[in-house]
Amino acid sequence: MKPNSKQISNRLREQLVDARDSLLTDDELEQLERDVKAHDPQLWKDHLWMVEQAQIGVLSRFSDLREEQPAKGAIGRFHSRRQAEGGTQADLEFLVWSWFRRYVLTVGLVLIVLLTGWQMTSTDEPAGDIRDQMTRILGGEQEQIPELDHWLYEDL
Repeated sequence: MKPNSKQISNRLREQLVDARDSLLTDDELEQLERDVKAHDPQLWKDHLWMVEQAQIGVLSRFSDLREEQPAKGAIGRFHSRRQAEGGTQADLEFLVWSWFRRYVLTVGLVLIVLLTGWQMTSTDEPAGDIRDQMTRILGGEQEQIPELDHWLYEDL
């Protein structure tokens, strides 16, 4: 099975990392240079740039940042400043709830009002007796709907 271009590039990148770490001999480095230039000349230019940056010390400056410890009490000061500035305003829960109240509920109420108004204006018959409307909606006849027993509610 012949390796494809991506596999070759990955293998060469791994060898270039070893070269930057000074794990290759001079002969291996020269062979690697020939192989990389034959496969992808830009990859070799990138390698030279990385070696140059390492000599300047730019990368070591970044690595020093991870060893930097926060000043004593900095985390406590951060939290107290956040609380003083209204820290709950930045929480995700507050953000979601405020957007929900502001937009979803507003749009929902507007839609309910609009659809109710549209439904009321679209009926051809005027609003009459509730029995007629129930008969029309439920499809029953007037005689089939039982009368309400008002005596059930007299003692309330």
